Amino acid sequence: MCNPDRVDVGGADDMDAATMVRRVRAMTGITRKEIAELADLSPSTIGRIERGTLDPTWSTLSQILESTGYRISGDTIVSAGDPSAIVAARSVLRPLLEPYRELSGALFEVMVPVAETTKDVARGVRGSAPAVSTAVAAPIAPIADMASEVRCWLTRWERAGWLSPDADTENLVSLAVSAGNAAKFSRRSGARTFVVAEDGWRALARRLGEYGIEYAVSGIIAARADRSTSGAANPVIYVNDPAQVLRDLDLVPADPCAGILLISPENDELSDVQTENGICFVTRSQAILDAFAGFGREPDKAESSLRDLLVANA
Repeated sequence: MCNPDRVDVGGADDMDAATMVRRVRAMTGITRKEIAELADLSPSTIGRIERGTLDPTWSTLSQILESTGYRISGDTIVSAGDPSAIVAARSVLRPLLEPYRELSGALFEVMVPVAETTKDVARGVRGSAPAVSTAVAAPIAPIADMASEVRCWLTRWERAGWLSPDADTENLVSLAVSAGNAAKFSRRSGARTFVVAEDGWRALARRLGEYGIEYAVSGIIAARADRSTSGAANPVIYVNDPAQVLRDLDLVPADPCAGILLISPENDELSDVQTENGICFVTRSQAILDAFAGFGREPDKAESSLRDLLVANA
């Protein structure tokens, strides 16, 4: 059975601060030092909280949860559903994963210097990680109403060492996991619905195009080199009004995680689209990050895919 929110932890009987911090750290796979750096606290403070010898203030506990992409919901801990984390991570990954020649207009002018910088450091020994300079994120112009939130995520990741000149593949994976956990689809505020696609997702995508509906395919499938021809997996498809699409195309609703997710965009997912063989996709950096924010085993597959993409583009 699919769990629509892979990162939910905790419960009414064990919501003490020590358990929350230990479980968040276990779910994210980060070290005590990293969680301390993300939250701008000392490792000893985190250690004392985990051991139960320090009862943190509400402000400190909120600082820890917010910096790791979680929030308290009722009697459990869930993803914050914060899409600004994806915007921030994409500003780091895109120059490493996608040729800047595919860009155009204002975005081209913004990304060219970043791409040139990161390509120089990405030509490492095959299998080793490209280094990532903090300069990568600096020229990116984030979505205006998310600018402060994006800067917060970049600052946290820099404190954790994931954006240092010596950053490696594992640091980039940690960054992507952090963004995905913070922005789980199941916790985003936008409209969404799961639908059945009896003839496959590609047929559904072409129907959307035939009806003149703006869309973009995302998820692990959209990060693949053969994304326009592969029939594997159920992707995420961004559309402006999922409920309207459901009615206009007379689609059949599906159980959560059992079909294709139609979800409304919260950033620029529909304005930065790449078309291959008549199918519209988000950028590969957006796609891989959306996979980290996905359901079931999608985040696990995303880790392997991201490593492969970094090596292929080094």
